[in-house]
Amino acid sequence: MEPVYEYVYAVKTLGSFTAAAKYLNITQPALSIAIKKLEEKIDHPIFYRDTKPIALTPAGEILFSFIEKLILLESNTKAALADIANWREGTITIGATQYFTAFILPKYILSFADSHPKAQINIIERSADMLPDLLENNDINLIFSLEEFDLNRYSLYKGITDYVFISIPKSFINSTRLRKYCLTREEIISTKYEELKSIPSLDDFNRMPFVLLRPGNNLHYRSRMLFQLEGIMPPIKMMLDQLTTAHYISKAGFAATLTTDRLIKQIHDNDELLYVKFDHPLMIRNFNIVIKKDVYRPLVLQEFIEMFQ
Repeated sequence: MEPVYEYVYAVKTLGSFTAAAKYLNITQPALSIAIKKLEEKIDHPIFYRDTKPIALTPAGEILFSFIEKLILLESNTKAALADIANWREGTITIGATQYFTAFILPKYILSFADSHPKAQINIIERSADMLPDLLENNDINLIFSLEEFDLNRYSLYKGITDYVFISIPKSFINSTRLRKYCLTREEIISTKYEELKSIPSLDDFNRMPFVLLRPGNNLHYRSRMLFQLEGIMPPIKMMLDQLTTAHYISKAGFAATLTTDRLIKQIHDNDELLYVKFDHPLMIRNFNIVIKKDVYRPLVLQEFIEMFQ
């Protein structure tokens, strides 16, 4: 890529000629002259110079979009050429929530590391609503998501499925009907999900206190939709950021909550909790692996994705 295009990119992203010249390690007059010559060549101004931060003109917007594509093309080409010789030694950067990093990814990473000992796996842990921006900005290679994406720009692959249960402190169960449908941790571990008994309605939970996750978390949306569809309004005692924390709060006897089969299986409840299955699409979460289409997909990343197929 021609140096002057790098100059335009630096001025736009850094917001001023002064900051760009410092970053590029050239003098500001030299930078200004180079960009002025480009403007004369294309017969259009590129920047509005009287704004702070500096802004692109319509012609500058067009030019900048092509420069971004050139940078991406150059990056993808370098990655593809390097991949030919070192495809088993590449780097994968995964964006994931705390739930994924603690309870789902470890076994997959261990298996992948055994078969790809020279591959580097990095994890960036963020809340679910922050991960798409990291993917869009090319800070990570993939995310696991329940959200919808533009299929013209993103590729979706099968990820993992987990099953949602209602976790109930034993002291809260004072209904013979509700107790009839309660499951123990041992039953959930030893029985296929499809074979577990399911409660026919959520009427027994209308007055039971709940702990929910905050808005922005997929389980918050699911729990609210579930309560609305079932016509119940249980009191919400607390809002939390992490699913794991909600599970432990429920285990302490504070309130019921929505949890998952993975947490139930991996966290010993000391016989303090019982669980209820409710047959409803909102109680099944199918996570997709999401990657960008315009970014080079190294072979090591493809092999990682194949583990889940």
